[in-house]
Amino acid sequence: MLTAILLELLRAFGSSAGSTAAGAGVAAGALAASVLAGPLGRALGDSAVIVSVAGLVAARLALQAFEAPPYALGSAAVVLGMIALLLTVGGAEGGAAAAGLPTGIALDVAVRSLFFSWDVIWQPGPLPWVVTGALCAAALVLAWKVPRGAIPAGPRAWVIGPFLGLATLMLGSPAFAASQAGVPLPVASGVLIIGALFAVVVAGEAGHAAALWRRRVLWAAGPALAGALTAALLATGPVVLAALAAAQLCAALLLARALAGDGREGVGWAGLAAGLGFAVVVLPYQAHQETPLGVPGLVWPLAGTAMLALAAHLGRPRAQGAVAHEFHLAGGCAVALLAPVIALVTTPAPAAKTPARAQFKLLSWNIQHGVTGAPAVDPEAIARLIEERDPDVVMLQGVARGLPAAAGVDLAEWLTRRLRPVSRVWAPAAGRQSGNLILTRVPLTGRGAGGGPSYATGTMTLPGDPSEPRGNGRPVHLITTQLRLRPGDAPALTPRLDALLAAWNGMRPAVIAGDLGRTLPRRAETAMFDRAGFSPAAEPAGAPAAWRGEHDRGGWIWATKDLIFRDFTVLNDVTVLGPPPLEATIALAAP
Repeated sequence: MLTAILLELLRAFGSSAGSTAAGAGVAAGALAASVLAGPLGRALGDSAVIVSVAGLVAARLALQAFEAPPYALGSAAVVLGMIALLLTVGGAEGGAAAAGLPTGIALDVAVRSLFFSWDVIWQPGPLPWVVTGALCAAALVLAWKVPRGAIPAGPRAWVIGPFLGLATLMLGSPAFAASQAGVPLPVASGVLIIGALFAVVVAGEAGHAAALWRRRVLWAAGPALAGALTAALLATGPVVLAALAAAQLCAALLLARALAGDGREGVGWAGLAAGLGFAVVVLPYQAHQETPLGVPGLVWPLAGTAMLALAAHLGRPRAQGAVAHEFHLAGGCAVALLAPVIALVTTPAPAAKTPARAQFKLLSWNIQHGVTGAPAVDPEAIARLIEERDPDVVMLQGVARGLPAAAGVDLAEWLTRRLRPVSRVWAPAAGRQSGNLILTRVPLTGRGAGGGPSYATGTMTLPGDPSEPRGNGRPVHLITTQLRLRPGDAPALTPRLDALLAAWNGMRPAVIAGDLGRTLPRRAETAMFDRAGFSPAAEPAGAPAAWRGEHDRGGWIWATKDLIFRDFTVLNDVTVLGPPPLEATIALAAP
């Protein structure tokens, strides 16, 4: 179900989408269609769960069969997934449902960690089919055997909407955890799975443990969840992992209380509330990444927290017994820990390469979060192009790390594993879920990142000629950035370039490459680089580069005048992702 939701978010907000508002409206409409859960449950009775799960399985298998799934099929999968989950949770006891949801999140994190966050729906070959088939078969078996609770959650099942929203953004996103904490993806995955394990125990015990059922504990859980999510989003380093684990425990406690039923049958209008609850948490958060909405992105996860806390405090649930399969579910989470361990121990060694004497080959590319026009997320296409061109230095912009609109993929970690660079520099942009990346096959020193605008920087040493005074090599400073300019932002370009050149700080020789904005050809901006002693790459012999069109002219490569361009190419035949990549061979100028 999460795969289907991420597919629709990619279509709504990906690079091939049109208006952000229109895309959000379509996604919200698909989620709101979950209101059909109520009528379907009444019509099918005890068969509703197995029928809805069978429909979801059929839709999921069909999605795997298409390189570019039809929009109607993706929307149907989202609706069927929400209906199946609502009917399952609505018919179960609150404690059992609240323990089952973190287990599902843990298993999803485990599968993603085995594929380093790239969802199997986008991948070719037999292995993704095997994984998809196994998951679908397990869903059918569990749906067939699902027990009906003595005191079902009923209409209170609507709270799964905001809970899934928080899981999509943070609590179940290893890419988010890795990018915020600055740790390898398998480590982030392991922490999330351990947090889910303890969340299962807390949710299972909450129904009958008096200490966890007291009002003062619930009054503390809401603010604690809000504080943990705030820390996870605003802090960096190991504190992020601790905050996410704490958030999982608080969310499980609130979820168990919110789902504790009062004896009412059926889910009623819970489908509409669940769909809109998910939409309120996720859609504005993602839209804010594309176009600032005037409020901090943190507001939307906090809105989800408020919905969970409100649901936990409302209603008068009946007392419930222990969850029969609580420790089986916790055991499933423990087994899931094998996945990040396998991913960690199978990390390949870096592939070192010595560039040609006194020169290096550079490739710069705005990969636009890895989203193709299909739309699909295809990091393998990026890796194949880079391997084919065989550069010494790769500068990438628009690198997604956990964005819902990029299906939660961590491109920085995935490409690092796939390309095996010797050095990597990551520079997060706003929100830390997108940014700039430098990969090299030679060691970098002085690695760093800065903001205003976001940039990544490092220093490489070129092999020199032993017969010359510089025979021990000469350092070259590298900087890459993306100036995210929107229509009407042209006046903001000059101060951003001023800040970028200030960060450069006169170091020579140096290269600045990246997506510097489509308004850059204006004389005022190009003159700034000229005054600073930079020359632009051009092809051939100083002629303007052969762009696919003026609207694609966002990429630039500038070098200080103690470097020369031996060649420069705009790879116009690369049409899989956004603007064309730029490739240049850069050499030290004669002393």
